[in-house]
Amino acid sequence: MKTAITLSIILTAVMSSCYFVDDIFDPPSDEKESLQSRCESAISNYIKTTTGETYSPYGFGSLTIHKTEEIIELEKLESEQKVNPSAELDSAVAQQKRYVEENKLGRTLDLDHFFTLTDSTGLLKIFETNFILNDSLQVTDLSAKIMLRMDGKYEETLSYFFFEYNIFMTSSYYESRNLSNNFYAFFKDELEKRSGLTEKSDFLRHSLKLVHEIKAKGAFDQQAILEDNVQVYLKEKRKDIKDYEYLKFSELYQKQEENSDEITGYYFFHKFIGNYLEQVDTNVIMIEFSPYYEITSIFQMDRPFDVYFKN
Repeated sequence: MKTAITLSIILTAVMSSCYFVDDIFDPPSDEKESLQSRCESAISNYIKTTTGETYSPYGFGSLTIHKTEEIIELEKLESEQKVNPSAELDSAVAQQKRYVEENKLGRTLDLDHFFTLTDSTGLLKIFETNFILNDSLQVTDLSAKIMLRMDGKYEETLSYFFFEYNIFMTSSYYESRNLSNNFYAFFKDELEKRSGLTEKSDFLRHSLKLVHEIKAKGAFDQQAILEDNVQVYLKEKRKDIKDYEYLKFSELYQKQEENSDEITGYYFFHKFIGNYLEQVDTNVIMIEFSPYYEITSIFQMDRPFDVYFKN
């Protein structure tokens, strides 16, 4: 995909169909899997033919079939017609069919698809997208749930995260597997709770960066990783601070609710030199993190500074 917008524009050229394929939309249970497979193939083919980038499918959600009230009413009349045939029901069925056809009412299907596209520069584009198909299995609409661009080096990291490969290195395979499983469950559960394109995409980016760092070291050194993240944040995000120079960090502290073992976040103190508003000075800030190690807030601390680093 050149961009997510590209697919949306292309949709305006997709032809819709108004004929019905009843056997496809109401298949026996033993054919349900076949319908899912055909929809997945239709979506994959659609992506391949509408983008000039390398497409890598990761997985699909479960198929959902939608019917309008008029279609449901038609099916109800047809069922009654089979049990108790009559001229009156024949007329009602014919009238309802005519109404459905004249108004081009049809059944639709939708399912989510997680996939990536990689362009000629190696830029990795990560998508979770909901696709809508019509009764002839043509894509008619789509909406992104996750849309993320990352350096190509994260492609392997994404595979580790998606397929839950081991990222912890210990003397015991069982322990490594258990630590990895717990990590993935913790972050994937939270990813499902995040709502909105930006929030979900940002959280996946954050999770992948953690996976990348843990995989490289074989362990989760919370202190070191958060120190690195804060330094990157101050250098790249805080454009109002110039000539940033690291001095030291305090130890990392946990935040817990009273009478509870649940960790609600983390924090530490950071001392640095910086040029703020054309004035070079030594500063100490307290950085707070979510339970998922995201920077949530930063506070300027008052002097004397030594009190924050008595570890």
